[in-house]
Amino acid sequence: MTEQEILELTYLDTCTIRRLGDVEDEETGITEQGWHVIAESIKCALSQNAIKGSLPVVENTSSVNVTYDDQKLFISPGMVVLKGDQISIVQSTGHTHELIAKKPFYYPTHTEINLTGSDING
Repeated sequence: MTEQEILELTYLDTCTIRRLGDVEDEETGITEQGWHVIAESIKCALSQNAIKGSLPVVENTSSVNVTYDDQKLFISPGMVVLKGDQISIVQSTGHTHELIAKKPFYYPTHTEINLTGSDING
């Protein structure tokens, strides 16, 4: 068993990756920018970001609280993810997350992607 296969045994979560691009409306023929699925049901592992000082930032406005936080995603190195891709993650616990990819870092055995997101009243 390779190191990559051993790491992938720890991938208990799944994700869907969407990328912004041209989407043509089939009825009107008009092309607009929109999100389209690049890959779905990809095995992955979501983790808290271990960067010192990366606690969620709470922005208290007059009507809502918005929290910003960072996580890290681990996936197979064969999956190409671009900075700005939208990633929906379903954890093995059933929790879901909608996050945006930062620049990925590719290793021979896996890819690490820092993710960022925000929640209103989160």
